[in-house]
Amino acid sequence: MISLTILGLYNSMATTIFGPMDILNQAGRLWNRVEKSPQTPFFDVTVASPDGKAIKCTNNVQVLPHCSIAAIAKTDLIVIASATHIDRILQKNPELIPWILRHYHQGAQVASICTGVFLLAETGLLDGKSATLHWGFTQMFGKRYPRVKLEPDKMFIDQGRLYCSAGVNAGMDLSLYLVEKFCGRPAALASAKTMVLDLGRDRQTPYGRFLGPKDHGDALALKAQKWIEQHHTHAIDYERLADDLGMSRRSLERRFKQATGVTPLGYLQQLRVETAKMLLEEGGQTFNEITYQVGYEDISFFRKIFVRLTGLRPKEYQQRFAGYCVKSGLE
Repeated sequence: MISLTILGLYNSMATTIFGPMDILNQAGRLWNRVEKSPQTPFFDVTVASPDGKAIKCTNNVQVLPHCSIAAIAKTDLIVIASATHIDRILQKNPELIPWILRHYHQGAQVASICTGVFLLAETGLLDGKSATLHWGFTQMFGKRYPRVKLEPDKMFIDQGRLYCSAGVNAGMDLSLYLVEKFCGRPAALASAKTMVLDLGRDRQTPYGRFLGPKDHGDALALKAQKWIEQHHTHAIDYERLADDLGMSRRSLERRFKQATGVTPLGYLQQLRVETAKMLLEEGGQTFNEITYQVGYEDISFFRKIFVRLTGLRPKEYQQRFAGYCVKSGLE
């Protein structure tokens, strides 16, 4: 069997411990049990904490691990649960980084769930490589680890012997992927069916929300951001905006992109798509009506922008995220 260690940390979400544990532990078991065939487990799962004591998860949930990390002599795979409070974790448990590196250099593979990628990035193993995590923490991660190539639209990423995933449910996607990679497609399909989970989700784009960075320190760029946000459903005269800020349009676009990571036009498009998403979720309007409401006249053009930024067609987005009454027409 494959030796698997799930590392629980201070303030981990319990699901990021139990989700991978249940999926990987049942691989070769639950399907066989339903089929009334001999169980052939693929993973030997151990939950560990830095000191072997109970893991204090969010909402003060206590998870009792099997052992401390010091008791793990060898492991084939490490799965790091969410780790939002990275500085506190590192200060209290400085042995974590050497422990992960030692097992990695001994041949272990390492995966992270959601913000667990903060701890993985602290090892330096992700420098020059790609990573993903929950969309709400991308700005924080990008500033802290500039050497890591952030791909926030991905549901999970495979770097050979290093893996990371987006939010909590993305940890389930990654766990199924690990079953497939270590044990084959049939085992992954059996796991997905018995756990009633979907295979093949590869992007978290539809779930995200555009969060324009405001802590970049450029006061003029910030003024431009706020003005665009307040007027994003109207036609924007960038020449006039630049003139009001006392600079050329070229300087505005250069400083704006340097501060926010996108051009003023890109920022405007993101804001308009966010508004359209909200209106689709509320229901009551067609996409054509929404297009005009957010400031576009060319419906086909805005549909292309919407698909590019969300990964879904407007109708698909509404079917997935609108309330039950909107879906059923029982408003």
